Amino acid sequence: MADLAAQFAQPLHRYFRKRGFSADVADDYTQDVLLRMLKLQDRSRIDNPEAYVFRVAAAVIADRARRDGVRGAKLHDCTDDVILTDEEPSAERVLNSRQQLERLKEVLDEMPARRREILMLSRMDGLSYSQLAARYGVTVSAIEKQMMKAIAHLDRRMGMDRP
Repeated sequence: MADLAAQFAQPLHRYFRKRGFSADVADDYTQDVLLRMLKLQDRSRIDNPEAYVFRVAAAVIADRARRDGVRGAKLHDCTDDVILTDEEPSAERVLNSRQQLERLKEVLDEMPARRREILMLSRMDGLSYSQLAARYGVTVSAIEKQMMKAIAHLDRRMGMDRP
């Protein structure tokens, strides 16, 4: 085996790599070829050992492809790189979110009703400034001013001042 491995291991590895197999797969296939060669009862009857080894290598590729096809190996996704995380938020995060929501409600209630409505219609319902202006019978500039005041109030009271 040592002489067989010394003579053919590197050429077999290169053979498999040139056919697009990864280094690990090439190592596995090389070992498979060498084991098949070892199992031969009488290697002395082989006229051209190099040609025979590479014929065995081609057979290894075909056998593995056939075996993978039967198993459906190509249909399975590799999950080695998948990081599983818990989608449920922690109890601390839930509590923190509830407290922030309560704080937001309080800050919104501090605003004049019309300003709060304009903010909510714009942010929650997606109404444009021109649609809001038409609804309230004012100019777009008046809506812009109300929005600026609402956002400034939220920034100030919620502690979200921007640099």
